[in-house]
Amino acid sequence: MAGIAPEHGYVELNIHSVWALLQVRPDLLQSGEAARALRERLPITLDSRELSARGRRELESIRYAIRLAEA
Repeated sequence: MAGIAPEHGYVELNIHSVWALLQVRPDLLQSGEAARALRERLPITLDSRELSARGRRELESIRYAIRLAEA
């Protein structure tokens, strides 16, 4: 999940790719490993000033999907 970091050059593309993948395969979060890796990166990336509104919405959607998977 190193690609979901503010300093990564393609962070917006990577966020969108993960978001789109989870739309189709939400079961990927069931193992817990992917959810943990994403959960660690989300606060750092959401605090970034360079993130677009779309990227921020997609990250919030990913955060919500993690919460649903853990419930």
